[in-house]
Amino acid sequence: MSTTLARTDLAGIAERSIRAVLAGSVADLAALVHPDAVNREAATEPPATRGAGPEAFHATGQWLRAAFDDLVWVTERDVVEGDLVVTYGTLSGRHTGDFVVWTPGGAVERAFAPTGRTFTVRQAHFQRIEDGLVVEHWAVRDDQGMAIQLGWIPPTPAYLLRCVRATRRARRAA
Repeated sequence: MSTTLARTDLAGIAERSIRAVLAGSVADLAALVHPDAVNREAATEPPATRGAGPEAFHATGQWLRAAFDDLVWVTERDVVEGDLVVTYGTLSGRHTGDFVVWTPGGAVERAFAPTGRTFTVRQAHFQRIEDGLVVEHWAVRDDQGMAIQLGWIPPTPAYLLRCVRATRRARRAA
């Protein structure tokens, strides 16, 4: 049972799983994520992310890397309570590809065309860990702060047109 692991071990697993989503392989995630693990944030992500286990977590990373380069996670604080680890920190990157948002039904809702801008936002990731593996993930993110930094809001008319085109591309590709 994970409660027998030291608090630092649990925090390390949680931090490594965040970094593995951002830059790792399915094999990296298999060492950290239970085959039945669920990402509660996948409702607005591509259908491939909505399954369970390392493959679904890797699909989340692929989705993020398709839109953002230079993704870096910096942990500021970990809080461990029983089998729950809260990892608080910042995520930064550069918007270089279409960022596609999906409906709960698995259709493309909209896409944000790349701006080339960078962002740094605060996030808190909550992960339940059992037997040394992540079994559940959810997060609180500053999506509005990211949107402002990337120039998504307030949008210019020209940027809205670029997003319409990006959305059409994404819908055709889906």
